[in-house]
Amino acid sequence: MNEILNHAHPILVHFPIVLITVGLLYDLFVSIRRRALPLSQGIWIWLAAALSAWLSVATGPEEDAHGNTSFLDIHSTLADITAWAVTLLVAARLFLLFRGKQSLVRTTLVVYLAVAVASCGLVLGTGYYGGKMVYDNGVGVKVNGTSVNPPKGNHDG
Repeated sequence: MNEILNHAHPILVHFPIVLITVGLLYDLFVSIRRRALPLSQGIWIWLAAALSAWLSVATGPEEDAHGNTSFLDIHSTLADITAWAVTLLVAARLFLLFRGKQSLVRTTLVVYLAVAVASCGLVLGTGYYGGKMVYDNGVGVKVNGTSVNPPKGNHDG
């Protein structure tokens, strides 16, 4: 179990990437086909995307990256913005649903889809910089139990 907990971040990070991308594609398909987006359709994808984004943010092993990469700050910032953007999408949909609105149309649909597209770009950017940290800088990578690029210095705060 400890082995799984130590690898929670690399296990979890793929979920928001997939869920945000699938959520966007689903919403685009439905919106183009119907010229509206029913608020209750596909919301479960976005709820799961928001939850997985926050879990990914919470499990980020930042201590492994300190002193080893110049990508940590941008990766963390993009991850935080992604989680907030997806949470905003979910909150807006739930708010409108509870207010009795059935679908997004015209201007609200365009604004919603713009935020969804931005969320997808953000999560892909986050993944890109996470990949740079792992594949270019060896952050969190071990060979035979030894860190390829161990954390440098004490960064408690």
